[in-house]
Amino acid sequence: MLRAISYNIHSGRDLWWRKRLPQMADTLSAWKPDIVGLQEVHQNAKYGYQASFLAEQLGYHLAFAPSIPLGNGHYGNALLSRYPLESVQTVALPAKREQRTLLQATFRWGGKSISVWVTHCSLNQTSRTAQLQFLSALLSRHRAAPVLLMGDFNATDVSFAPVLQDCAVVCGQEKKHTLPAFRRRLDYIFASSHWDIQQYAVLPVTWSDHVPIIVDARLK
Repeated sequence: MLRAISYNIHSGRDLWWRKRLPQMADTLSAWKPDIVGLQEVHQNAKYGYQASFLAEQLGYHLAFAPSIPLGNGHYGNALLSRYPLESVQTVALPAKREQRTLLQATFRWGGKSISVWVTHCSLNQTSRTAQLQFLSALLSRHRAAPVLLMGDFNATDVSFAPVLQDCAVVCGQEKKHTLPAFRRRLDYIFASSHWDIQQYAVLPVTWSDHVPIIVDARLK
């Protein structure tokens, strides 16, 4: 069983902008994930090396995909992995204003090479539509190997069917909000048909404005 978590950590702060990074680390550690996709992560001198801190607390391998230069470092997406990462790539997504990126990484699990993609789409609808189309085109060329795509998509009606299955929909949990203050589901974990989805859950913690989402899956 592979356990994946996706979490927009809101720069390590809660809804009232209080620092909550240690609590986030404790929550992630308690659930013993195999991989964690993170969004709104700082790796810079101004706000701290948050991805490095979380990786060190969990004892996981780290990949970071910079999106925006900031404070002698960057702000972007990250992947924490229990397993060594074989390859890591940062792909720029189309955007009119704030730059967005896709983190692509692979690792060995269950005797196969697993692809994990982590992203954070734009608030701007035009940019977001272009980004979703870009992701769909990429996915159409990655059908052979198992894929997990996770992140904050900033939309309530995202679908990559029939290429990927929405894990929340598979488990009948699509009504659960991931941005509780606004009662919206913006965070998703999608899986290719190689996966048999066993569980989808929303973790009821208040360390960020978003809540973590968790998926347990088996290779078919």
